[in-house]
Amino acid sequence: MPYEQERLAELLCSRLCHDLAGAVSAVSAGAELLAEEGPASPMAAEAVSLLADSAASMAARLKFLRLALGSSSSSAPSEARPLSLAYLEKGYPTGEWRLDWPADQPPPASPDQAKLLLNLICLAQDCLPRGGVIAVRPGDAALVAARGAALTQSESVQGLAAADLSALGPRSGQGAYTAFLAARLGGRIESRRSEGEMVFELCQ
Repeated sequence: MPYEQERLAELLCSRLCHDLAGAVSAVSAGAELLAEEGPASPMAAEAVSLLADSAASMAARLKFLRLALGSSSSSAPSEARPLSLAYLEKGYPTGEWRLDWPADQPPPASPDQAKLLLNLICLAQDCLPRGGVIAVRPGDAALVAARGAALTQSESVQGLAAADLSALGPRSGQGAYTAFLAARLGGRIESRRSEGEMVFELCQ
């Protein structure tokens, strides 16, 4: 495997582990609490609730990331919207991020476009560390916008134009992978920032 492909695989694995670590730790904490207190303890109901919420969060994140980072043939494009809704609502139940993806929008045109949109959602999420709205319009331009008060130019966005993967971290690796997906569709991702908004668009 060429060095750049190997490096990108490493970065994406690191990102995947990072995104799942919190939910896995919460499941572990709930199991430990239940084991220590016992099923008859007043704390048992709290532990079971923690386990259920954390397991649901982890499942939502895994399903989303499987489509975003896995084989294009593993899921149908029509699954992109429901998986994205579940990812932000159940994967992050404290509600930092809200998805604006109207149900009447047509689904992504292909599995590769679905993958691109989900990776753009990850980039938009990285630009909103304190939460905000992620707007998705899956037409030919595959447009995704991050909207929020605490908007940042994340490492992921910097990775979109990276020429050397050796200096990238896991988050900027997400941007490099997104750029690769855009190139596979015969285009590139252009980003533009205005007051309170960062827009990502697939340009041919």
